[in-house]
Amino acid sequence: MTKQEIRKMIFSRRSQMTMEEVEWRSQRIVDKVRGDSYYQKANVVAIFYPMHQEINLLPLLVDTKTFVFPRVEKDGIHFYPYEKDKPFIKSSFGVMEPKGNKRMDHMIDYMLTPALAISKDYYRIGYGKAYYDRFLSINRPKRVVGVIYSSLVMDQIPHESHDQQLDDMIEG
Repeated sequence: MTKQEIRKMIFSRRSQMTMEEVEWRSQRIVDKVRGDSYYQKANVVAIFYPMHQEINLLPLLVDTKTFVFPRVEKDGIHFYPYEKDKPFIKSSFGVMEPKGNKRMDHMIDYMLTPALAISKDYYRIGYGKAYYDRFLSINRPKRVVGVIYSSLVMDQIPHESHDQQLDDMIEG
């Protein structure tokens, strides 16, 4: 199966999930993240704003950490801090992005990455723009963890030399 075929299949599977299932599975993943010793030790944590029935990690924002969110810029994605008093802005891609100006790419201790699918050997398929792969090839945090619904874990995913392998995954 090609990456594009996998993307199509995963979008179909995710679209069949009810909002209750998304919320329940997201909460299971949030609980597992909180139990991860690497997360517990981290100061700066990269997460993402959920879209299209993605895992909702926003409940983590009450934890005592500095959270950073991605923003797409001309040269790729960069991460900016979450600030309670500053609303997110919807990008031209439809992604909610932080407003801040303090780029924190090199300060991330622990990164939670979105994925459409993750293989058992920790390769991921994203939306096909390679933003995370390019970012990770330049600014790899101490720990990179993919979050995924259990039903979307695959035995193998085709990968190329530029694809960045995760350190771990958390499924729910």
